[in-house]
Amino acid sequence: MGALGDVRVADEVAVADAAPRSRTPRAAELAWIGLLPCALLVAGIVYLFGPPLGRLLLPADAVRFWPAIEVELGPGPERTEYARFLLALTGPLLLTAFIAVGARRARPLQPAAIARLTAASKWLALAFVVTCVVVQRTYDFGAWVPKSRHVVYFTIPTLVVAAAIAALLAAALARDRVLLRMHAPAVERRRRRTAALALAAVAAVLWLLPAVNFEDTIIRAHGAVVEHIPYWLDETYAPMNGRFPLVSYATQYASLWPYLLAAVMVLVGPSLGVYTIAVATISAVVMVSVFVTLRRIVRSSVVALILFLPLLATSFYMMEGPADNRYAISNLFGTFPLRYAGPLLLFWLLARHLDGAAPRRPRWLFLAGGLVVLNNTEFGLPALGATIAALLWSTPAPVREVLRRLALELAIGLAGALALVSALTLATAGSLPHLELLVRFTRLFALGGWGEMPMLPVIGMSTVIYLTYVAAIGVATVRAVNGEPDRLMTGLLAWTGIFGLGIGSYYMGRSHPEVLTNMFAAWALCVTLLLVLAVRAIAARASRRPTLAEAACLFAFGVFVCSLAQVPKPWSEWARLHRTGDALYRQPLGEPFIARHTRPGEAVAILTLLGHRTAYDVGVTNVTPYAGGAGAMPTIAQLYETLAALRAAGGHKVFYTADGEWQEVPQLLLHYGYRRVAVEQYEMAEYSDAR
Repeated sequence: MGALGDVRVADEVAVADAAPRSRTPRAAELAWIGLLPCALLVAGIVYLFGPPLGRLLLPADAVRFWPAIEVELGPGPERTEYARFLLALTGPLLLTAFIAVGARRARPLQPAAIARLTAASKWLALAFVVTCVVVQRTYDFGAWVPKSRHVVYFTIPTLVVAAAIAALLAAALARDRVLLRMHAPAVERRRRRTAALALAAVAAVLWLLPAVNFEDTIIRAHGAVVEHIPYWLDETYAPMNGRFPLVSYATQYASLWPYLLAAVMVLVGPSLGVYTIAVATISAVVMVSVFVTLRRIVRSSVVALILFLPLLATSFYMMEGPADNRYAISNLFGTFPLRYAGPLLLFWLLARHLDGAAPRRPRWLFLAGGLVVLNNTEFGLPALGATIAALLWSTPAPVREVLRRLALELAIGLAGALALVSALTLATAGSLPHLELLVRFTRLFALGGWGEMPMLPVIGMSTVIYLTYVAAIGVATVRAVNGEPDRLMTGLLAWTGIFGLGIGSYYMGRSHPEVLTNMFAAWALCVTLLLVLAVRAIAARASRRPTLAEAACLFAFGVFVCSLAQVPKPWSEWARLHRTGDALYRQPLGEPFIARHTRPGEAVAILTLLGHRTAYDVGVTNVTPYAGGAGAMPTIAQLYETLAALRAAGGHKVFYTADGEWQEVPQLLLHYGYRRVAVEQYEMAEYSDAR
């Protein structure tokens, strides 16, 4: 019996030695293990604490809109929705903390348990993403979207072709012979580098052809372009007319680009054609900088071009057709380039810095980031925050030391940005900048509820985009914890994730399905970086089989490739520019009337669209601190502010359309001491201060 017992003990020891031993989960496994509990915790926080946080952060504000707007506003500002968005941003931060802390303190688990937990998380994530896509496709918007009750961003044929492209890519990566054949053309050569750069520039110009219009073609442009362009254009005419952004003029879209665009128009010519060509050129230069950044990441101009073309196509997604007269991100100047250009140029500078090129000191990045913030806070603050995060994620030094050094560099950079802008406003307007003007319209949107729409559906394509940014931050965190030597990729992944989440506030404020496409440029950039990592991982793996997450990246790239079908045709654009009509904006509404009732140099208030262009053409000074018209002056206080500016300038004439949208304006002018002295039927009326 003793011998038999010894044999049994020996067998048990042998079995125990053969059994897999427990181990600590790796950082990537921790990311998947923590995904579901973090998601459930954040969902609970968002649901429970959204309403009270909304009341705390966004209290009722005394914003008096015109009565017609008050009727349209409905229940008021979406305080709960804003608060829930802020709480949702804690999701990636919570996941980051879980990975970072778990990498040091996680308890060992059986390999089988780790495998089951990660597999379950991956499949649940995939099922949720598919659910979001289905909900988006089937959701009935009803009256919110009059032209179509359903909003489909990517059609069924697009999804099928994207799946086929993903399968072909996976099959190609699985074959050594194909990889070897792909390697030789991808090797960097001077001629290839030059040719790829030229092709990227040509592609950018091609996609931006729809942005170009002239006075005698704009009338035949897509209705949405015709409706929006007076606001973009008047922000540039304002400094030409003596009203300077950040000093005496409140912009909706950009505070610094109008200075540059105004200088171009003064030098080249004050026309709509010069303006549209100038903004299209800025967009083209910015997109070429994105190509250059991709080339720096993959170290191959050919591969960078392959990645860049679908990204370009998706960034300039066409919202409405027809193709030869489209409404797209390419001609939605308020988004591209006025909001996006600065952040993407900062992204390019960050890539150079992380790769060891100039600028070598973070202060120069923060100086550029400060300028981006002073141009537009909605996209500028996320870009600055993303730059700080990228430097933190990609620096291996102790966190406390990094924070101390970055805080000093941040202070120096932001002070430099403020000094540069102050010098600009002092030289042009004789005044320091009034920073309150940066958030003038943000206040109207967030606190007043102007232009807001509820986010419908609650889960959908917007959720898929949110999860993409969470994935980028999670991958960046895993790379940082693992001490990956490629700090360029780590930092840029963190940047795209943080920036994408930050600019989501723009969509949260006005959750129109059309506005979601404004997020596609940031989303496509984020997916492209994840795709690069996915391809590298697949190629390095012995089995060459993509994981679920890697397959999702291949599929998303396939979707982006399908966007190339929207490419503008040069001959169609040429024909479009030859379909001329009346010069809609060459002589804005009421300009002859204003010219007859003013003298050169006189200070007046013109409460119409393109009022600053009218003043520039006529030779008077329009003191209105807004673009005029209903789309930029929704509150009664803005009228009083304009009248105060008029009196301060020594003027006494107000011009308003005779059948203007706000019928209360004439009554308020009479109450404020003005009287109507002249009128031109259906066009313009003049009111003069009787005191």
